[in-house]
Amino acid sequence: MWRLVATRAGAVLATRAGAALATRRAPCTTLRMFATMHISRTSDSILDKEKRRQQAQDDIHEELTEHSREEDEEDMAPINERLDPTLMPDLYPDFDTEATETDDSWYVDPAFTPQPPLWQRRMQEKAVPHDATLFDLCHSVVEDSARVDVVDVADRCDWTARMIVVEAKSARHMHALAEDLLKAIKERNRMRGVELTINVDGRESDDWVVVDLGSFVVHLMTPEAHQTYDLVKLWTTTIRAPAVEEEEN
Repeated sequence: MWRLVATRAGAVLATRAGAALATRRAPCTTLRMFATMHISRTSDSILDKEKRRQQAQDDIHEELTEHSREEDEEDMAPINERLDPTLMPDLYPDFDTEATETDDSWYVDPAFTPQPPLWQRRMQEKAVPHDATLFDLCHSVVEDSARVDVVDVADRCDWTARMIVVEAKSARHMHALAEDLLKAIKERNRMRGVELTINVDGRESDDWVVVDLGSFVVHLMTPEAHQTYDLVKLWTTTIRAPAVEEEEN
């Protein structure tokens, strides 16, 4: 009997102790639930604000785009109201109503236009007629671009009567003059149907080229060679025989 009473009393005490413990734990669980609910509501609020902000931006962008499109349509006249420049040329003076050929000649640089040599231009301009003497032709080829001296050596030389002494500006200029001279002579002979032997000496030389044409000789020289040999002075200076003293008998 006493055991049964003690057992029931222990059960009652255990039940009360569990209820007290549960009552103590209840506030912590409640706080956790409230915190979780608050965080969830806060997150939902932030998401809603972000969605509303994004929607507002999209609406503003769409309104601006629509407004810009309406302005462009207002500024652009209908197709049937636009003027045709070809029908009213006075209103559009800069509009070319007729197709014209493009003149592109100004693209060509005159500096690179091939030019015939001087002797050929002179012959074309009849400055030196085709029937001019060979001496006049040779003299005209070199006289405008170099210093030229003509020396009469008929009374001093056995193989020629005259010399044309030409002082070129450089070795390259000297060889260019020699080539122009030979071309002019060959062209003249071709037009006259004449065959003439031309003797050229010094084509590989750096300072002196001689063109022997029989009755006269053309000397083409660099400034250094012209000064060194001084052919003009050599062939114009009078050479006197030394006086012979008579021996006293």
